[in-house]
Amino acid sequence: MPTRRRPSEIGLGLGLALALAAFLGAEDQRDLTAISLEELAQTKVTTVSKTEEPRFRTPAAVYVVTAEDIRRSGATSIPEALRLAPGVHVARINANQWAVGIRGFTSRLARSQLALMDGRSLYTPLFAGTYWETQDTLLEDVERIEIERGPGGTLWGANAVNGIVNIVTKDAKDTQGWFLSAGGGNEERAFLRARYGGTIAGKGSYRVYGKYFRRDAAFHATTDAYDAWHMAQGGFRTDWKLPGDDRLTVQGDAYSGRAGERTTLSFYERPFLRTAERQAPLSGGNVTARWAHVMNGSALTVNAYYDRTNRAEPSFQEARDTFELDLQHQFGLGQSQRVVWGLGYRLSDGRGQGIETVAFIPPDRTDHIFSAFVHDDVDLVNDRLRLSVGTKLERNRYTGFELQPSARLIWAPGPRHAVWTAASRAVRTPSRLERDLLLTAALSPTAPLFARVIGNEGFTSEKTWAYEAGYRIQPADRLSLEAAAFHNRYRDLTSLEQDRSFVESGRQILPFRFANMLRGRSSGVEVTSLAHLSTRWWISAEYSYLSLHLETRPGSTDTSSVASVGSSPRHMARAQSSWNLPGHVDLDVGFRWVDRLHSQKVPAYSELDARAGWQVVSRLELAVVGQNLLHKHHPEFGGSPEPTEIERSVYGEARWRW
Repeated sequence: MPTRRRPSEIGLGLGLALALAAFLGAEDQRDLTAISLEELAQTKVTTVSKTEEPRFRTPAAVYVVTAEDIRRSGATSIPEALRLAPGVHVARINANQWAVGIRGFTSRLARSQLALMDGRSLYTPLFAGTYWETQDTLLEDVERIEIERGPGGTLWGANAVNGIVNIVTKDAKDTQGWFLSAGGGNEERAFLRARYGGTIAGKGSYRVYGKYFRRDAAFHATTDAYDAWHMAQGGFRTDWKLPGDDRLTVQGDAYSGRAGERTTLSFYERPFLRTAERQAPLSGGNVTARWAHVMNGSALTVNAYYDRTNRAEPSFQEARDTFELDLQHQFGLGQSQRVVWGLGYRLSDGRGQGIETVAFIPPDRTDHIFSAFVHDDVDLVNDRLRLSVGTKLERNRYTGFELQPSARLIWAPGPRHAVWTAASRAVRTPSRLERDLLLTAALSPTAPLFARVIGNEGFTSEKTWAYEAGYRIQPADRLSLEAAAFHNRYRDLTSLEQDRSFVESGRQILPFRFANMLRGRSSGVEVTSLAHLSTRWWISAEYSYLSLHLETRPGSTDTSSVASVGSSPRHMARAQSSWNLPGHVDLDVGFRWVDRLHSQKVPAYSELDARAGWQVVSRLELAVVGQNLLHKHHPEFGGSPEPTEIERSVYGEARWRW
């Protein structure tokens, strides 16, 4: 049966056709845009092999969001910057929470993906995910964000199943002098960002920064505006040049803020259901040290960090300390082979306490994770055909040893063509949520009827086999195209199985336990293009398609988990046009279309973001940013009959450098 095309798809297709026609009809002349595309193809990435390599020659679906991309997008948070990457679904749940999904499985905690910042994991083992509202830095200090779509467990370990977000900040020597940014608007009520960088006796560089923002609540049709929030953060980075070619980096951050939440709580005494609305305190800090030692034909890197987080939500609060130590060594075997291997150890200690119906048993737990990996790159045919194989062995307290192998092959018949394919195995290991949780939820405000979710000590790892292929081409100096396709097979996914009901102290209890009775498969395609139409005008366009199917295994009593496929859109499209106008004016307009989310009761929507910046003098830039301009307010994620709706936002900004 033919698929009915949506107006948004037809309009985007016409726009791309017109843009391509304009490109093909443009006068063929050399300009700076040709150099820009070449530089983009040679952008170095580290996510795929843990060593620097040109993105164009990388056998994986990797997209790089650059510092300039972030500036011109008007993004004020890392999740907003992730919207610039194909195959990544970013939905704002409310004013202070996001749901992120890479190739499906969009959720509040982004449980099937791994996030890193300068080698520090942002993944929490309590709920097995990432709290994006507390992952922040000065965006002007971000050098690039590498988004690898597909598994990365061979190098980065468990939980890098559907993708990796790798945030890399700038060297301190590249952020010298003063930077100050201030502004505000109807949603971004007020923000202030400041940074100063200098040198240390000619042997090193440093920077210190501080930032503060206050954001308004989202639109709520039937409830109070509860989700306004504010956050303050500061940090530093130092980069030292040691004797020889050794390098030492020491950096750290600290943050504190409050995020508005509205939660329905369950109690054992009447009324069994009560609504709590308050500002939840969030705080934390981290420090990272990285030493790089270069030897004859090899390099040794040691990375260590300590991270502390504190969350106090209405139903549960936790303090967690994490320490990690990684050693990595790379060396060459002749001119055509490169080997990278490493060892790692992570300690994560969490201490939590909840209300009477929320508990983790035991309340305190310390996890120890040991790992080792090896990755081998072999140039088979004169820098045209390269094979990459490797595996990671990881031991955790829940499932013992986990093996995550991969094989990747890339063929580059010419400097402007590259074809690659890959096969990988990845796992998401159990968290305290599946093993230790004891959660009781009232089903009625007046009747003593409760559902209880119980952790399962037999819960095992979720497993994925992923198969990928891609093609990159630069058919002309001012045009580049890229396509990637994937097919994933999932087994032992999380299900919620119902057990026999029982009576406890006069209360009727309907018990549920976590199990691995869900399986599935996903397939999809992602297409991206970039065209420089002139020295002052360039456009980009992206489209992604996802087919995700889940089913319960025979004997399962789970009737709800299969519906989670409806939390990710089947189709997504994005197009952006950027101009460098006379008078030192930059103009960027970005359009995005997201298909409906069935299980979240969110209809398909189109939105438009725009930014206009004026370089008044070399040290001062003024900008106006508009976000979600097509609607006064609209839902992006939810699940309830009336989900929170994200409002149109306009803010102004002034940026000084000296």
